[in-house]
Amino acid sequence: MNKRYLGVLLAAGVTAAGLMVPATAQATAPAAKAGNCRAHAHSAKDNVTRGKPSKSSVPLRSTGPYADCQIDGYVADNVTLVYHCTTTNDLGSKWTWVRIPGAGGGWIYNENLSPKGTSKTC
Repeated sequence: MNKRYLGVLLAAGVTAAGLMVPATAQATAPAAKAGNCRAHAHSAKDNVTRGKPSKSSVPLRSTGPYADCQIDGYVADNVTLVYHCTTTNDLGSKWTWVRIPGAGGGWIYNENLSPKGTSKTC
């Protein structure tokens, strides 16, 4: 895990136990070809929609909306997320850029969110 990212989470008063947890029963994004991770533009088009992970922990990726992008950490199901925008990557998978208030943000596969993304596209 990126130590800087974890430091931001801890500095914001979010405990590692409450936010970054081991992977368990999360939905898996459709398989991608190796090396398919690419950055994707995102912006705060929707700062109103709030949601939570739909499973006990879900992976958060800051690099891009692809299953083979590096996982920065896992978000626990008790963390409230602010949805910014949703995109469908070129493999047909829907992802949402989320912000964790006071702790950063990243891409989460829509099947791992409740509700499953926002109507605002990136």
